[in-house]
Amino acid sequence: MKSSNFILCISLIWLNLTDAKIGYFWHITDLHYDPFHNSPEFHRGCRHNRGNSEHSHRNGRHRDHTCDSSYSLIQSAAAFMAERHPDTLEFVLWTGDILSSTMEHTSEEFQLEAVRNVTDVLSRTFSSQFVFPALGHNDPSPSRRLMDMWMQWLPSDALQTFEESGFYTIEQSHSKLRIVVLNSVLWSGGGFRSEKSTHKAKAQWEWLEQVLSKARRKNEMVYLVAHAGPGVEERTTATTAAAVGGGELTPTANSRLLHVIRAFSDVIAGQFYGHRHADTFRLIYNEGRPVSWALLAPSVTPRGAGSISNPGLRLYKFESITGKVLDYTQYYLDVTNSRGEFHWTVEYNLTQYYGLRDVSAVSLDALAEKIRNHQDRGIFAKYLSSLRVRMTSDISDCDAACAHVHFCAITRADYHEFRSCVRNPASALASRAPHNSAAILLYAILILISS
Repeated sequence: MKSSNFILCISLIWLNLTDAKIGYFWHITDLHYDPFHNSPEFHRGCRHNRGNSEHSHRNGRHRDHTCDSSYSLIQSAAAFMAERHPDTLEFVLWTGDILSSTMEHTSEEFQLEAVRNVTDVLSRTFSSQFVFPALGHNDPSPSRRLMDMWMQWLPSDALQTFEESGFYTIEQSHSKLRIVVLNSVLWSGGGFRSEKSTHKAKAQWEWLEQVLSKARRKNEMVYLVAHAGPGVEERTTATTAAAVGGGELTPTANSRLLHVIRAFSDVIAGQFYGHRHADTFRLIYNEGRPVSWALLAPSVTPRGAGSISNPGLRLYKFESITGKVLDYTQYYLDVTNSRGEFHWTVEYNLTQYYGLRDVSAVSLDALAEKIRNHQDRGIFAKYLSSLRVRMTSDISDCDAACAHVHFCAITRADYHEFRSCVRNPASALASRAPHNSAAILLYAILILISS
């Protein structure tokens, strides 16, 4: 009898293993399309500064590091994705900032037409797949016209909440994976907030907790998707990081989102954000234990607010039934190639690049510790190289204190905790790097004096 039970148990395990369906999805973000890119009299999406060599590189008429995306650049990205994606591509995550920030003073009509041009490119590229868009702070507000453009991808129940407030959920009938797309603009700190937008922000909180509770009851796993997520931006100097210590979301929204993520970490299979124009990740902890991760994809535009980067595209590999992320491949375009060609190529594969055994909060926490351990220069050099998509090459510019700032950004998503982490590197690092403690202590003193 025991033997037959054992055989039955092994058979069930085997069936579960063989039933695991491997799928793929693209994550593209921050296109920042500039319709005026090639117009000499309206070269609005470029920021030329001859006195700064980092921002003055010019490489042909199609793109460079001072300009947002031309239509040609977006077409090249779409053509590459169409050529490269596998037959088992399930969907596309498109996380906002479709338009260049220089278009904010143009008419709504013109902005919507620009969004339509990009939508048409993606519709032709992914004619057999669904694209799930999230709104960024440079994009038009939710409207009937925007909904009409994207109704080809979204079911009727998703369209209702999207038209009203820009958020929605996708319940997939063939799997236990639910996609929750948030409108992070409602929780952002910039600009004037009307009573109506405040009401929508509150409604999104209530809706999010209801959706996550329902997912738990139905034994579903969830992807949280938005333009901007919790946490702060990396800064090149710790003094600036400690002084700023904030992100795109308001402090109240950031704290509440972290609370929700901790409360529902058992059903959140992954978080996917853009906004920062950087290739990095964030970890959420509960009582010191890593419980959730967020992966931030780099932008398609080569232009950044602070640091430039190469355009990037990301293809995820996952178990489509459970949503478990297995890996991703990062592709990029070297803008500095001398021939001015659109040549997209592989930058790296996540698990191979960092030597991860899997994609989990525990594995990424171990990677964060290696980044913090300044003696492991190989891992840290890889992280810095990928952060700006191979635009950072000199690791000597980032010392132990600089590495600690990156560690704080990765592991301290709460604004207050981040500032405390940056201002107290000695206590945070002493146990991991005792022979550097004197230099770190001196650095901490300098930070306290300057802040």
